Amino acid sequence: MNLPPNDVLRRIYETREVLDESGRPCIAHSAISPESAWTLYRSVIRFRPVLVVETGMAYGLSTLSILTALKENANGGKLISIDPYQKDSEKGIGLLNVRRAGLEGLHKWIGEPSHVALPELHKRRAPVGFAYLDGSHLFDDVLLDLVYMDKMLPPGGVIGFNDCRWPSVHHTINFLRTHRKYKELDVGLARNYRSHNPLFTLTRRLQGRSSADRYFQKIEDWEPPYNYWKRF
Repeated sequence: MNLPPNDVLRRIYETREVLDESGRPCIAHSAISPESAWTLYRSVIRFRPVLVVETGMAYGLSTLSILTALKENANGGKLISIDPYQKDSEKGIGLLNVRRAGLEGLHKWIGEPSHVALPELHKRRAPVGFAYLDGSHLFDDVLLDLVYMDKMLPPGGVIGFNDCRWPSVHHTINFLRTHRKYKELDVGLARNYRSHNPLFTLTRRLQGRSSADRYFQKIEDWEPPYNYWKRF
């Protein structure tokens, strides 16, 4: 399988385990797919952003994919990861993996919910060039993440979505397509509607809820007028 050239990341995918601070293995139950990791890495290589922001970090697989690309780009790029659970339910394993990979110099962690962290970044006019959303999957949280990322992304900036089969992410993408000016990018991922339940598979296919990550590039800074409404 194609993976970013990172030994820590490759070990996790090969063993399906992560190591805690004492070196004990734990099942890597919260992880983006190898295909998602490779696509994320290749997308950061392609667009060469100077600042990347991700919501959600978990065990750091998306984080390592981004950081590996930033190191390879060698253009001074940095990553900000927003994750309030890193020192709690995730036991700091994502941050440990960043240190194990020797990439902490390119990384900043914010241990606040995104609805707190993103307004602060916006207030500081953070020059975000690339965003990856994989935080809380509640609809209002996903939508809020998108709204703030959009305010910070310039035309040409890119935003990626993980877990697109979730209705909350699917509806947020529909909002992006109807209420902002973006174009979807072909990143080489095939649409996948499979589920253990054939009825769910059919429902996902009819609704267009593929599990594959989706990426969008901003065309222009545009927000609809105050009385605009379009079903999404």
